[in-house]
Amino acid sequence: MRKLLAVILLLALLLPSALAEEAAPQVLVAFLSRAGENYNVGVAREGSASTAYAGYIEKGNTAMMAAVIAELTGGDLFEIQTVTPYPEDYASMLRVAQEEIDTDARPALAAQVENMADYDVIFIGYPIWHGRMPQAIYSFIEAYDLTGKTVIPFNTHEGSGQSGTQRVIEAALPGSTVLQGLAIRGKVAQEDPEQTRALIEPWLEGMNMKKANTGAEAEVLTASVTLTARVYGASGSWTLPVNAHFTKIDGQWIAHN
Repeated sequence: MRKLLAVILLLALLLPSALAEEAAPQVLVAFLSRAGENYNVGVAREGSASTAYAGYIEKGNTAMMAAVIAELTGGDLFEIQTVTPYPEDYASMLRVAQEEIDTDARPALAAQVENMADYDVIFIGYPIWHGRMPQAIYSFIEAYDLTGKTVIPFNTHEGSGQSGTQRVIEAALPGSTVLQGLAIRGKVAQEDPEQTRALIEPWLEGMNMKKANTGAEAEVLTASVTLTARVYGASGSWTLPVNAHFTKIDGQWIAHN
């Protein structure tokens, strides 16, 4: 009987490891976004040079998109900010952006991701300015060794889509696996959260990047295994079935009767 109990105990210890799944990748959602005046969204500000086509917003379009991606993937958010902030005035921001493009600038960043080595998947988000991604995105991707990591771009725009930035990032990161990005109109990201989620969710599912459970309820899986144990006694030996039952709750397999 002691031998039988020892066999059952050993099974209870080993089977959860056999059933264990590969650990989920660590995800970072890094993004550059800009509040203030933006094209075709927000509330017009009296006296602004851009009032005919730009309005004021409290949270940038790309930030809205990044928040949904982080929620659905379980990733950590990191906002890419420059030491010198971009102007709130839309027309002034465009002038600064053009100057950075003309000089191939690498604007200094206000903060760094201290634990970049811990992440397996890096989402990189940005708006499209003058048909390009902001020069500060170059500052970000050149600040780290992203070799071997999966990189996924996403962006907001007002008609230009990805505007070739998928190819730019692929060329800039030859040692990374760059998956197909997603572009959403800034007006949609800013004003229609349901449509934004409806666009992001299947994109993530297609890359198997959506976390298994995004609701309040814990993921619960069950598994039952029947094994045969041989029992030895004074009068000989015999076999009998041993049933092992396991339930997976919040990533942990728990043995029970």
